[in-house]
Amino acid sequence: MGAQTDYGLPGRRDAGGNGVPQLTDQIETGTPAKPERTRGESVVTRLMHKGNDEVDALLEALGMRQQLSGEAKDLARLVERRLAQVDWGSHSQALDQLEIQRSFLVHRFVGPMKHYERGARGFGYLDNFLNLVSILAGIGASLSAALDFPKLWPIAFGLVVGFLQSISQWLKPAQRATRRGIAALELRSEMWAFLQRRERYRDKDDKAAWALLCDQVGRVEDRESAEQDQEAAQVHDGYAVPH
Repeated sequence: MGAQTDYGLPGRRDAGGNGVPQLTDQIETGTPAKPERTRGESVVTRLMHKGNDEVDALLEALGMRQQLSGEAKDLARLVERRLAQVDWGSHSQALDQLEIQRSFLVHRFVGPMKHYERGARGFGYLDNFLNLVSILAGIGASLSAALDFPKLWPIAFGLVVGFLQSISQWLKPAQRATRRGIAALELRSEMWAFLQRRERYRDKDDKAAWALLCDQVGRVEDRESAEQDQEAAQVHDGYAVPH
C-alpha cells in the first residue's frame, strides 16, 4: 500500500519520513469551494457567479453591453438598461422580453432614426446645391446679356436655371428634408421623455411606459411612411403624360 500523508490521505513522504501533501492537502482551511455549476443553470446565473449583478448579467447574456457610439444607439442602450431592471418573471422570460425589446429598438428606432437623419441631410444638401447653382446661372445669364455676349450664353444659362428650378419643384427637397428632420426629432424626444419620465410618461410604471413608447414610435413611423408614399405618388404623377 502506498505511503500516506499526515492527514491519512494517499501521498508520498520525503527522505525524513514527513508526508508531502498533494493537491488535496494544499487547499487552505476555511477557503470556500467554488459553487459547482449544474447543467440546468441559465446563462444569467452563470454570469452572476462571476460577480455580475442581475441587470448586467441580463445585458451581457443578450450582448447588449457592446454598443457603438451615436445618439440613437446611446438612447437604445439606456432604454435597454432601464428595461433590464423590470421584473419580467423568470430569467428565461426576462431574456425573451429583452430580446424582443432590443429587436424593436434596433429595427423600429435606431434604423429609422438614422434613415430620417440621413434623408434630412441629403435633401438639405440637394436643396442648397440646386439653389446655389440656380443663383450662379442667373447671374451668368444677366452678365452675359449685359456684356453683349453671344445670344447662346444667356439662353444656355436660362435653360440651366429653368432645369434646376424644375427639379426643385418636382422633388421638393426642402420639404422632404424638413419632414424627415421633424420625424427624427420626434423619435429622439420620445426616447428622452421616456428615460426622464417626463410628459406622457410621468407617473407610469416601466411596463406601461414601454407600451406607450412603442405606440408613439409606431405613430411617428406610420405618419412618415404615409407622407413618403404621398411624395412617391407625386413624383410618379410628374412622369405621367397628360391626355
